Amino acid sequence: MSSIKWIFQIVVIIGVLALLLLFLRELKALKYQRRFAKFSLTSIHDQEKSFFDHIIKQIWCLTHKLSRILEKSQVLQTLSESYERHISFEEKKQKSKMDYISLKFLTAFGFVLLLLLTLIFTSTKINIIHFLSAILIGFFIPDLLLAFKMQQKQKRIEEDLLKAIIIMNNSFKSGRNIMQAVEIVKNELDGPISDEFKKIHMDMTYGLRLEVVFKRFYERVKLEDAKYITSSLTLLNQTGGNIIHVFSSIEKSFYNKKKLQNEMKSLTASSIFVFRILIALPLLFSLAIFVLNKNYFNPFFETPFGFLSFILIILLYIGYIFTIKKVLKVKM
Repeated sequence: MSSIKWIFQIVVIIGVLALLLLFLRELKALKYQRRFAKFSLTSIHDQEKSFFDHIIKQIWCLTHKLSRILEKSQVLQTLSESYERHISFEEKKQKSKMDYISLKFLTAFGFVLLLLLTLIFTSTKINIIHFLSAILIGFFIPDLLLAFKMQQKQKRIEEDLLKAIIIMNNSFKSGRNIMQAVEIVKNELDGPISDEFKKIHMDMTYGLRLEVVFKRFYERVKLEDAKYITSSLTLLNQTGGNIIHVFSSIEKSFYNKKKLQNEMKSLTASSIFVFRILIALPLLFSLAIFVLNKNYFNPFFETPFGFLSFILIILLYIGYIFTIKKVLKVKM
């Protein structure tokens, strides 16, 4: 009976992960749909929406309603400040930073409901530790997804920042000013870099100084390249100089760094392979134990102490991943 219960819990967890992946996939599809909508003709009679679109709409409606209630809390207002950078330029009218706090509460509530269903179907005794674990996991899963999304965004911006600097430098050489150069970048490029330069253009329209604008850009993306641009522009503003020479120097520095990064990727390919092997070994070892003895891991789910031990093992495994990644990482 305990093995059936454990298998059922694994199936439920896999189902939840599959739903999350499907949800993220649909969100990405909707993002591309909105991006290409302005370049395509839409039929007047073709206004049908899928069932999944209606679900997303209802979730966001519930999120907005909850956000209006949570906005009254000054503590939650302070906590929501860190989510401002996750809102793109086009989403500012549809989303607010408090919506992410609301999503965290809704996800925690969803995990509690899922836990209740699991306990009902498996006839397991209700335990406060299970509830606390479900609340914590549900509350912090959106942060993990946002961190992963931000990591992908930073990687994309870092790859496209050299293109933006080249476009700006060529614009300066052709006689355009800084406002026109930023406008060309936001129109010519796409993706996260275009969104960031739209925010830069808006800040400059409000009259902020150039070094302040790029300092805000660095605070949003947290990239060393953006910090280097900010330092260069601050020095330019304090000492004076030719902005064409400054951006030519930045372009040359970024190009050399990009070239060095490509060389490092080829040299560290073996380290990446070793990292993946070391990450997979504990999982393969656990899978082998489970195949040989299916009841070996049952004590983890039969007592509160066993469940806490299981959570501790997961945390140690995550620390193990970060430690190996830190050891094998090569800094330039």
